[in-house]
Amino acid sequence: MMIEETGIVERVEDGYIWVSPASSGGACGSCESSGSCSTSILVTLLQGKTTKTVRVDNTINAKINDKVVLGIHPQGLLSGSALVYLLPILSLFIFAALGSQFFSELVSIVSGIIGFVIGLYLSKKIADSTLMQSRLALVGLRVQ
Repeated sequence: MMIEETGIVERVEDGYIWVSPASSGGACGSCESSGSCSTSILVTLLQGKTTKTVRVDNTINAKINDKVVLGIHPQGLLSGSALVYLLPILSLFIFAALGSQFFSELVSIVSGIIGFVIGLYLSKKIADSTLMQSRLALVGLRVQ
């Protein structure tokens, strides 16, 4: 089972397709309470500020203006989210605890900040690795 999203092919180049979201609101557009929902309001505020297109292998032989369904594995999405959110916070706590164990409160605060920055750096390095890129890769599932 994959998490799916519909998109429109903007261009086709060298075996890849560049896909933008089919709707700016995602699943929120069809909800009855979309007018009062905070997620819908946020999407409306951000609409038009950035146009996000993604590059996907064209294994489904899509053409320009085709509506396509893209998918991502849930495990890859979960591990990517854990990497981005948990690693910096975990390193902040570890460095702060070590600083408070062996030194003063001021050293604990500074070492916590250093730990957070190191955690951000490590999560960026891991996210850029080939293994993580393959886990987070979008896959073209079908042309609608």
